[in-house]
Amino acid sequence: MPAGRRGPDGAVPSGTAVARWVRRDVRMTEGGKPTYGGGQMAEQFQSAIESSMDKTNLILKDIEQAYGWPKEQRNQSYAALRTVLHLLRDRMPVQESVEFSAQLPIVVRGVYFDGWQPQNVPIKLNRDDFLYEVRQGFPYDVAGGPERVVQVVLDTLRRHITQGEWEDVKDTMPADLARIMP
Repeated sequence: MPAGRRGPDGAVPSGTAVARWVRRDVRMTEGGKPTYGGGQMAEQFQSAIESSMDKTNLILKDIEQAYGWPKEQRNQSYAALRTVLHLLRDRMPVQESVEFSAQLPIVVRGVYFDGWQPQNVPIKLNRDDFLYEVRQGFPYDVAGGPERVVQVVLDTLRRHITQGEWEDVKDTMPADLARIMP
């Protein structure tokens, strides 16, 4: 560490790696307080997360608009998205599931993979089984029931996924389930 550079407590940090990290990633704010991160990698990460949050909010807003829900019912749009995503994920073969997820915003991708057990997929679900599982996972009573929830979420996702990938997803579904997909 160059002469005169000290850690927040006034001590000279030990170890080459720590010294390199401090030189590269500690920045002072206008108020004189240190901030950590910085650099191009941190800026790219922050930009990616902000972009993902914007895209995630757009997806949730699309679901809310389809139902006429105010933003205050975001928990319902999130529950609908999460439930349908998990069932869709578990119905697809691993490779197709991974390919599909690559087109989701980072935040939605995290929701998508939360709790995933790839060794247990694909789970065979026909249309009726799928709708039953939606009803079990989505605890709200909404107009049109589970079928409408599925249609709204899938229609929303369809607008955020390429046509080719969407067709690949539909091709992995049984015919009766594929018929309710946009």
